[in-house]
Amino acid sequence: MGDITEYTTKLKEAIKEKSEWFNQEQLPKMVENYHLLHTCVRNLYEFLVKRSLITPDPYKNDRKISEVTTPDESPYIENERGMVIGSRFSEYETMLDFVCTYVKFSVEYLDIPKIKRLNDLNNSFQWGSMTTNNTKVNTRGLATLISEAKINASQMQLSMLSDAISKSGQAVTEITETLKELTDFQREIYKLQLRLNCTNHPSFNKDKAYSSIGDEISEIKRLFPQVMGKMPFYSELVNEIAEEDQGNNKDARQQMILSKLQVKRKVVKEKVSTINTKELILDTLYTLTSLSDVYNEVSNKLNTNIDILEGSKNNFFTKLKRTFRKALNLPEPELIYNFTIIDSKKGTKSNKAVDIRVFNGNVARKSKFYFALSNKSGPEYHKIKTFDENSILEFTNKNIMENQEILTLLDAADEYFKQNVPINDRTKIKGLKMDLITIKNVIVKASQKRNDYCAHIEEQQQMKKLGITNV
Repeated sequence: MGDITEYTTKLKEAIKEKSEWFNQEQLPKMVENYHLLHTCVRNLYEFLVKRSLITPDPYKNDRKISEVTTPDESPYIENERGMVIGSRFSEYETMLDFVCTYVKFSVEYLDIPKIKRLNDLNNSFQWGSMTTNNTKVNTRGLATLISEAKINASQMQLSMLSDAISKSGQAVTEITETLKELTDFQREIYKLQLRLNCTNHPSFNKDKAYSSIGDEISEIKRLFPQVMGKMPFYSELVNEIAEEDQGNNKDARQQMILSKLQVKRKVVKEKVSTINTKELILDTLYTLTSLSDVYNEVSNKLNTNIDILEGSKNNFFTKLKRTFRKALNLPEPELIYNFTIIDSKKGTKSNKAVDIRVFNGNVARKSKFYFALSNKSGPEYHKIKTFDENSILEFTNKNIMENQEILTLLDAADEYFKQNVPINDRTKIKGLKMDLITIKNVIVKASQKRNDYCAHIEEQQQMKKLGITNV
């Protein structure tokens, strides 16, 4: 029994380390992929609506969602394709919005049943096989509508359609790979919980259990309802525990599990070569371009939240003023919101008056700028590439500071809407928490690369002072 105790200890350490790896590295990447997928799906949905190929869902904003579900997949009458696929595609887009906004991407939250629901959602439309002869009803229907949308479409529109389908397929593929790996990991977590709660329980008869594989399985089954509560019973995983403890090849099984749980970090081999420092700082700036899709998403959410908040203030005089402004072609007045800014480092709070329309316009412009900059063969990237290193560094510093300020104001905006919108409308508010996490991760990544660049430049200068020139 001593070797089983030792194995359990090793399992605990390995699972703890891999949980941290998932939470800090893999799951934030999955969040980014879901944001990308949602952006592509929303753009495609809006385009099909504008072309009158699908009918918008009139109940879209009234739907209350508490968990991830999938659109209906039942057959439909062909002449109702626009209405049926429109409703199902709208539900799919709404569900992706729910995932990006409310689902907590952590090992602790994403258990096996929740992972299954996410996988089912991912399979609602097969982006990697978006063809009119696809065997899945919804995919075939959407592919038919997209084919119709391509008729008389401009080259830019065709490019948008192709890009949306391609990026959606790539995002779903990467999400699915991570979910599969997470599923395997959750199986090991489940087995560890059984070991800790059942086999370590005072009433667990170890002498009887460890006399045979069947007896160990029986003892776990006996104690399971008492110590595991409402957790589902997976007989396959219980059998695996017994095989790892008493099977003929138990040592090999244990080693295989521990090896699978080991975090495989990439080892970068040192190279004796000249480092292009200009490329280093350009890469730092390029890291920020991943904010394009996030800011686009955030800008749309802010627009929705502003409409909900201002709509709740509608009264006779407000409507009358709006009518006069339109009649006289007057610009919209400033819309000032008083945000509470929290400085976590100093532990202080301060108030800041923000014109929310101007701020949201800045967020939207940032999105467009980073989208243009993300094309390395485009004019924006080429223009910045012609700058000297110091100018690129200054520009990068400026962008990191601006994004940090945007992050602070978005955090304040998220709280402002939640607190100031009437209670009846609060379920309609689009939360920003997951977007804030993504933005923060990108800023941290860019800041780290910037610091690495500065450290390398300083090292070069020190080496040159020592007369060493091959740096």
